[in-house]
Amino acid sequence: MNVSAYLKVDKAAFFDFVSRQAEGRFEYEEGRIVQQMTGGTRRHAVIAQRLVSLLERQLDAAAWLVTGHNRGVDTGPTVRYPDVVVEPASGTWDDLSTAAPALLAEVLSPSTHQLDMNVKPAEYMSLPSLKAYIVASQDAPQCWLWLRGLDGRFPELPQEAGRDGTIAVAALGLAIPLAEVYRGLAPAAGRPPHQT
Repeated sequence: MNVSAYLKVDKAAFFDFVSRQAEGRFEYEEGRIVQQMTGGTRRHAVIAQRLVSLLERQLDAAAWLVTGHNRGVDTGPTVRYPDVVVEPASGTWDDLSTAAPALLAEVLSPSTHQLDMNVKPAEYMSLPSLKAYIVASQDAPQCWLWLRGLDGRFPELPQEAGRDGTIAVAALGLAIPLAEVYRGLAPAAGRPPHQT
């Protein structure tokens, strides 16, 4: 279905529209339905799935729910569908989105680099519940991590970690070794690693 990004709708109309789509991926941006890329690479899918799996192993399932890219995150002016969402396990099972994620993660692709590294951090970090935002490269074993500090604020620039690094989120008791995230994945052929 061809979606016009110029037609303004409210969130209820957006969720109604999304619930009736058999295929495609859409986000809500300041009153507009915006079609997103589908059909990511195998590498993208593996990295996202490994993050979900590693988070599920380390988090208490009675306290936290870990989901993939089908879970909406309502930031106010937008509804995004990150690759990984961690939210409190309490809540209703029929919600179409959450406004209280504790951790969000995106896997970069060439078409989403600008959005994931420059636009989404500000949107996500405006959520009081968010403790961490992770961006994982699919081109090389490299991640960027924004952590909420003790003062309640996020740093302007993220921490960066490579293959031998660990994503540590003390507030959630997490320590994710990047070697496990990128195990067996060769760097992407023909594309240089992402730069911040």
